[in-house]
Amino acid sequence: MSFEWMFPTAQLAEAATFINGDRSSNYPSQDDYIPGGVPFISAADLRDGRLQLESVRRITPAAFARLRAGKIEHNDILFCLRGSIGKMALVYPGESGAIASSLVVIRARPTVDPRYLYFFLCSAAGQQSAVSLNNGSAQPNLSVGQLQRISLPLPSLQVQREVAALLGSLDDRITLLRETNATLEAIAQALFKSWFVDFDPVRAKMEGRAPEGMDEATAALFPDRFEESELGLVPKGWSVGTLQDLLVLQRGFDLPSHDRVAGAFPIIAASGPSGTHKVAMAKGPGVVTGRSGVLGRVFIELGDYWPLNTTLWVKEFKAASPCYAYELLRGLDFGSFNAGSAVPTLNRNHLHGLNYLIPSRLCVDAYEATAIRVHERVKSNALQSQTLATLRDTLLPRLISGHLRLPEAMEMVDDAARNVTS
Repeated sequence: MSFEWMFPTAQLAEAATFINGDRSSNYPSQDDYIPGGVPFISAADLRDGRLQLESVRRITPAAFARLRAGKIEHNDILFCLRGSIGKMALVYPGESGAIASSLVVIRARPTVDPRYLYFFLCSAAGQQSAVSLNNGSAQPNLSVGQLQRISLPLPSLQVQREVAALLGSLDDRITLLRETNATLEAIAQALFKSWFVDFDPVRAKMEGRAPEGMDEATAALFPDRFEESELGLVPKGWSVGTLQDLLVLQRGFDLPSHDRVAGAFPIIAASGPSGTHKVAMAKGPGVVTGRSGVLGRVFIELGDYWPLNTTLWVKEFKAASPCYAYELLRGLDFGSFNAGSAVPTLNRNHLHGLNYLIPSRLCVDAYEATAIRVHERVKSNALQSQTLATLRDTLLPRLISGHLRLPEAMEMVDDAARNVTS
């Protein structure tokens, strides 16, 4: 596979050193894994070019000390050679000191900007070059030696830094939008838990305090005492019913790939958004979760959409509202309802009969009024992030090949930034 470069080229072996993780007898045993230990990174911990340290497995300091290779530093690139070939992450400040297990650590040489190298490996040229080296086995893999022979354009260090800085500015904005969305989601979730799980407004009123962060009109919607129920103490006047009293789940609709026509409406699969279609089958805002294949993920769609047959979607909101239903379903342990087949499967009837608290409709509506604004901001940020990602992916191959001049690219980035913030 060849690519047209205007810059001088070099092999990856000339641009970086390569460090394999330690797979010797020093490799951690099951007893070496502990909470709060040293992060032990695998391919599963890489997403969107970043390390995801929240869910990473961790090992004891003693196990870490035994390992001779794979310890990572700021600006290292972690690259997957097996399975998901080309999956990678750049190591950011504060992430040094962890260790990579089944990944190769690529460390730029002094004459190469590490972020430029990272962006090359992210590019279509870098990814296609890596994937093309797969030896054709059932488990895709390639060797370090093969990876080292990939050619890349290598302009002067100054040009590398300028290209990396420009693309990095887009990456930083995308990361900020994603982090903002994570914070917004956490706010909506925390509010739901406070009102409908911990009953904080009720407890505050019982103690003669004004509920925190709540105006008088909203506080007046909550009772000032509890009463006994089959679910234990619940706010007075709220009832106990089943999930089906709150909402009705329905199997999604068939839509073979050959029948799909790209359009304005998202297609939602068990794993999440999966393209678009010209027709919608459900009105938004709506809530969807996996029925077959992937269980446990829950999605809220503000506009009309097409839920696929691998999902369950909320056909009717009874005592629940969309944002309330979204948080309610996110709290379910879907794995415990797996029908036991080879492919994880969920029977909606098993969920419909679960006992649930039925809150005051006025309280649910008050939550919805706040939470829907949060989700509208999340959607807006996601669209902005996608716009910037599309621009980054458009500029990337043209910049690293030398076919687009930096001043022109900077102007395009500035225009996009103005559009995003306007």
